[in-house]
Amino acid sequence: MTTDFGTSASILAEQARNAAIGDPERRAIVSSGSAYPKPRDGQSQSPRLELFHFTMSICSQKIRVALFQIGVPFASSELIIMPPFSENYSAEYVKLRMTSAIAHSRPFVKGYSGSSSVENEGFDPLAVPTLVDHEKGKVVADSRLIAAYLDTLSGGALVPLQWQNKVWNEIAIVDAIPHAGLFYGANPDGDDRPEEIRTGMLGAHDKKIDLVRKRLEHLPAESVLREAYRHKVVKEEAGRAFISQPSNMRGIIESTGSTIAQLDQRLAGSKDEWLIPDGFSLADIFWGVSLFRLLYLGYDWMWRERPRVSEYAERLFASPAIQNGVINWPGHPPGVRIERFRKR
Repeated sequence: MTTDFGTSASILAEQARNAAIGDPERRAIVSSGSAYPKPRDGQSQSPRLELFHFTMSICSQKIRVALFQIGVPFASSELIIMPPFSENYSAEYVKLRMTSAIAHSRPFVKGYSGSSSVENEGFDPLAVPTLVDHEKGKVVADSRLIAAYLDTLSGGALVPLQWQNKVWNEIAIVDAIPHAGLFYGANPDGDDRPEEIRTGMLGAHDKKIDLVRKRLEHLPAESVLREAYRHKVVKEEAGRAFISQPSNMRGIIESTGSTIAQLDQRLAGSKDEWLIPDGFSLADIFWGVSLFRLLYLGYDWMWRERPRVSEYAERLFASPAIQNGVINWPGHPPGVRIERFRKR
């Protein structure tokens, strides 16, 4: 199968992998029986699925957990998306991502509310994750669409048929949480993010804008990718303006707290261990990744007085898939709030 650029998905993936990922050790194989990536060299056969992702991308984390949950091997092509590397700005990677169906069905990102949801913000062509199905010659972008694709491949293991509406409603709620704003922006009433994040995010939008513009300058005048890069600049400029306003940060913190309170109410109406009676589902995966990120950033005060959410979070963080895909994934920075959950 070929893409809209007339090149097979596997060839585009290889071009993106070779051009964007500077360190060969970040091109690895993750088997269903091993929690950690192994060097790609020496592997007799690459897996059907390849994931372009980043350690600390919350959308990437959701997909890594889903892959571990369904127990399929995958090729891990790990980009560093933070400046000065910003490997996701490579034209070869953007070209791969632009062959996904969503790149042609949704408008490009043009604003910023603190969320990374495609439903709310539009499609970001210079982002992660991106999944390549080498057997089908298919490229899938956006974490919700990738998760749905993996559910189909697994025969509905992530989203049981009778609970589809409930699971996807929960996922929509999680997807709208303004994680990007909470990560890049400081709480004006007391910044509890780890020091590494507080210092690393200073001026991050300025650096990203500069790097995108430099990439744009080097694209051929006739390149079909130019509009994608222009919209990325628009997004980062909007993000820079958004997080600079204390009222915006207070607003997204308040909305996140309300979302946690609503989760607590839904948990109160259930006697099940997970969000649906059939067991651990994609809804739990999305919530687990989200709550762990909030914990890491110092927002766990939102559920300290909510024992139902606290107990639910503890169960989520102990689950093997979340352990493997997030908590113990190589490269996740340390933090005093998260160390007790690490099982290694």
